[in-house]
Amino acid sequence: MLNERLEKLIRYLGIKKMYFAEKIGFTPSYVSMILSGKKRNPSARFFDSITRAFHVNIEWLRTGSGEMFSGTDLNLSDEDAALIEKYRALPPADRKTVETIVDAMLQRSTSENKSGGG
Repeated sequence: MLNERLEKLIRYLGIKKMYFAEKIGFTPSYVSMILSGKKRNPSARFFDSITRAFHVNIEWLRTGSGEMFSGTDLNLSDEDAALIEKYRALPPADRKTVETIVDAMLQRSTSENKSGGG
């Protein structure tokens, strides 16, 4: 059922339902009605907004068939795909912070490997 797939998606992304609603341009109450099963047939715009915001496979979203995310031809693990989706959901300033942290970690890891440590 759609409400179960949405719950799974939100959990997978590790985001709050309110942020999910904001990101797709719908009210938290509308999303809550779908999550609770009270609204079973959301608008086409609802599905389109989710697929655009989170790169979700619309077929999976509508029916449960196929992969959760579209464009999974990169052979990413589920964890890697989830991390990328979380990153994409961040505002630009926070993305820059993540990039800085990852660069520092990679630099440290490279230094440790060259020195035989780690």
